[in-house]
Amino acid sequence: MIFVNKKYIKLIINQDELDDYHEYYFKKYPKRRVKPIKKPIPYSLNQWMIMPRSQMNSEKQKWKDFIVWLVNKYNLQNRKIDNAEITFIYYFPTKHRHDADNYTPKFAMDGLTESGLLVDDDFEHIKTLTICGGYDKENPRTEIHIRESI
Repeated sequence: MIFVNKKYIKLIINQDELDDYHEYYFKKYPKRRVKPIKKPIPYSLNQWMIMPRSQMNSEKQKWKDFIVWLVNKYNLQNRKIDNAEITFIYYFPTKHRHDADNYTPKFAMDGLTESGLLVDDDFEHIKTLTICGGYDKENPRTEIHIRESI
């Protein structure tokens, strides 16, 4: 799901988006049987850091590929935003405690850069990066808000 105007983009990663991606993914790779992205919220660092190195890299690549697909799906590739204020909001399905510093936007930022939506994800091009959390039992999701700065 997406909302776009001249200086603002809101990408919503929810189960519907994952279902669309899985349909695309299994058409592209018909012999594969395992969904590449399990839920609409990336792994916490606590989960990711205990994986074997090869699995860590694989999960990072899966998320990057998914974000590139999502950006292309909505025809946002190659916008080359070079002054951005970005907010990630993770809506969890439970009220269980989640540490803010355990949910890094790294995987998504790599995809936003690779797709060309952002020029780069360094401090020269990202003016602010905010991470928030919320609760939504019915619709867990990740929202990415990108506002172009002047």
